[in-house]
Amino acid sequence: MKFLKTSALALGLTLLLAGCAQGAGSPAPGSEQQPVRQAEALTTSETWAKAAESGMSAAFGILHNTSATPIALHQISNAQGDEIQIHEMRGTGKTMAQLEGDLVIEPGKDAVLAPGGNHLMFMDLQQPLVAAQTARLTLEFADGSSTEVDFPIRNFDGAKESYDEHAGH
Repeated sequence: MKFLKTSALALGLTLLLAGCAQGAGSPAPGSEQQPVRQAEALTTSETWAKAAESGMSAAFGILHNTSATPIALHQISNAQGDEIQIHEMRGTGKTMAQLEGDLVIEPGKDAVLAPGGNHLMFMDLQQPLVAAQTARLTLEFADGSSTEVDFPIRNFDGAKESYDEHAGH
């Protein structure tokens, strides 16, 4: 009986060690770590959009990258079909123009969208942005992922920006 217990223990230990050695160099099937989609790495706070009856308006807030790799905001859209551009401030004055390329947010950093600074620009509103309502924007990233973000609409007099002539405004 003692021989049977010892043999069973030895067999179990051999199987255990063989199983550990087999998985030592590679992950278990189905446990491969997938890269984080850029949209999943984004958190937002303090979002809002400027109320406007027609023409242009803007959206603001803080976009935070929670991942260990840069994320690149490629374009913005909404259900109304508005043209929405990423704008940056240029020069020492208050001149804004469309950002050339993507808005890149470094790992663990914020992109601050604020009046008088970088922002999301509605170019020709298809419908009014009414105070106390919400604008839902779809943020699309360079890797093809996207997420919807709500921007509560409120009244704001503006930062008195001017528009760059060659930007097509």
